[in-house]
Amino acid sequence: KDVSGTGTAVGTGKRNTQIIVAFCRNIGELDRAAELCDALEVNGYDDWFLPSKDELNLMYTNLKQKGLGEFSNSWYWSSSQGSTYGSWYQDFSNGSQYVSLGKHNTYSVRAVRAF
Repeated sequence: KDVSGTGTAVGTGKRNTQIIVAFCRNIGELDRAAELCDALEVNGYDDWFLPSKDELNLMYTNLKQKGLGEFSNSWYWSSSQGSTYGSWYQDFSNGSQYVSLGKHNTYSVRAVRAF
């Protein structure tokens, strides 16, 4: 599905998540990555979101490459749409970023919050 209006830059993940959640609710989709991040509550914090493409890359370079965050060597979704039918995701085994051929793939998700 085409979810237009998402950005890739640092600082756009929260708004991307809001756009995706509203879109999913409008068409009756449930339990998608953005919705799960948006609904997350941990240690009293409920302001989690699915990171944008560039936010996800910062997580890779500043956390994963330094052995922090207990990330697996798998692919992680971002909240940034890359094409009408695909979204950006990142390979945490080598840092490469790609646009998926569909949004139906099962990849890892890491919710984040701004602070």
